[in-house]
Amino acid sequence: MGFGSDLKNSHEAVLKLQDWELRLLETVKKFMALRIKSDKEYASTLQNLCNQVDKESTIQMNYVSNVSKSWLLMIQQTEQLSRIMKTHAEDLNSGPLHRLTMMIKDKQQVKKSYIGVHQQIEAEMIKVTKTELEKLKSSYRQLIKEMNSAKEKYKEALAKVFKITRPWALCQGLCFAKY
Repeated sequence: MGFGSDLKNSHEAVLKLQDWELRLLETVKKFMALRIKSDKEYASTLQNLCNQVDKESTIQMNYVSNVSKSWLLMIQQTEQLSRIMKTHAEDLNSGPLHRLTMMIKDKQQVKKSYIGVHQQIEAEMIKVTKTELEKLKSSYRQLIKEMNSAKEKYKEALAKVFKITRPWALCQGLCFAKY
């Protein structure tokens, strides 16, 4: 594998991890929302139950006994549990669920930003590897043509020089041979 293909595999792995994390966070968010809804409904049901029992029991209680005291204590504790459940549900909604929602938005923004940067880098890489490489190849081809043209001109000039200097060299050779 080359450097580029390793990076491509890494990019895909990072995207899979980000998708998995987002799905998990969305699942946790749904769970928390259902938990809040359930706790609020439970608290409301407990409060309604206490209100009904309280109305009925206050009408029928003409005397104070241990049983009636226990019954009133049970009603009060159920009302207290109802208030606690409602408070916890509201706290869960305004605290962790809100922060979780913001975290999901941040992760989605980070993923979007990551994808944008990756696309920009990939486009730059394509530009460098393809466009600039093609320019360099074209420039190289042009330089080869110029070199071949210059080589031909050099050979022509050399041939002219040999034509001009060769008879003289022959003449010199003949002239020296006579002496």
